[in-house]
Amino acid sequence: MKLIDDFYKIEKESNGDTGFEYVLSLNKDHFIYRAHFPENPITPGVCIIQFCKELLEYRWGKSLSLKKIVNVKFLSIINPLVCNVVCVAFSKLTVAENDYKVSVSVCGDSTDFAKLSLYFKQETTAPVLDEEMKKQGLCVIIPTYNNAPFLTKVIEDVCRYTSSVIVVNDGSTDNTDEILSRFRSQIEIVSYAKNRGKGYALNRGFEKARSMGFAAAITMDSDGQHLASDLKLFVEAAKQHKGTMIIGSRQLKQENMPKKNTFANKFSNFWFALQTGTILPDTQTGFRLYPLARMKEMKAFTSRYEAELELLVRSAWRNIPLLPIPIQVYYPPVEERVSHFRPSVDFLRISVLNAIFVFCAILYGYPSKLVRFIFMKR
Repeated sequence: MKLIDDFYKIEKESNGDTGFEYVLSLNKDHFIYRAHFPENPITPGVCIIQFCKELLEYRWGKSLSLKKIVNVKFLSIINPLVCNVVCVAFSKLTVAENDYKVSVSVCGDSTDFAKLSLYFKQETTAPVLDEEMKKQGLCVIIPTYNNAPFLTKVIEDVCRYTSSVIVVNDGSTDNTDEILSRFRSQIEIVSYAKNRGKGYALNRGFEKARSMGFAAAITMDSDGQHLASDLKLFVEAAKQHKGTMIIGSRQLKQENMPKKNTFANKFSNFWFALQTGTILPDTQTGFRLYPLARMKEMKAFTSRYEAELELLVRSAWRNIPLLPIPIQVYYPPVEERVSHFRPSVDFLRISVLNAIFVFCAILYGYPSKLVRFIFMKR
């Protein structure tokens, strides 16, 4: 049972001398309360234990299972109609290998609701795709800039599928550093102080992946639009098409899909076909598998969003095979969306890049493809 994002919301996190605490606001309209005396709702004890577990997982970036309940005292009823803001304080932490003992106090403004002593055990089940990805030399790179509201869930979801994860913190100014620190034992972190753009972040991620011996890297956005469950599609495709750049193709007609994205993608697809002679359904997706070994030392010259288009065009000119595969995509409602795409500035940069690439295609791109094709035939 997963309650976070629905049953309660984290309003504040703070550290103390002996532990740490969270202030939560309870969702009084949650279905649990409709089942537990709707006129006079109570918060079930099992839910209190559950959100204690989830808060520890959130803080430490580890999957935990409840091993033993040593002591539980439910002192007062938590009625969300009377008090929907509670403080959960953790103290007396004891860690031994994968075992965690913790004392928890749950209280309101002037009421102690519960005191608990709990034992948790870290789950050590191997990620679903770990063995196959290591066999193929694959990793996941997640560039991020000020996407803290979504970052925890994105990393958690990806870590369920692989332990080969590189997160590039592109000079974030929110609490990204704090979030990444919780996953320090599970992921590789590349971080620098000043925001340099997605192209620069990808270059740094590729450098890290190459230094660690990976042959290919799957890139994902950190805003939650890409689903970790689709990683298996890339792994399966990579197994059958070695040395291929695999491009996730989104369904562009769906709920909450920004209209400007559909237009921009059609615009980009047209210019890409003109520059390379190759037709792709989605040239703007950030969910891709880059064959680093075949790309050799290729890195983006451009530093921001246009870098993904640049890498795609230059790969096509090198006759690196391009394979589109259908993927899912999630667009949150407008009020929840975090986007750093600057429509006027970034669209202008992409337009200028397209103009340059058309010129380069005539002088270099098509002749280069032809030469490589001839020599490959010999």
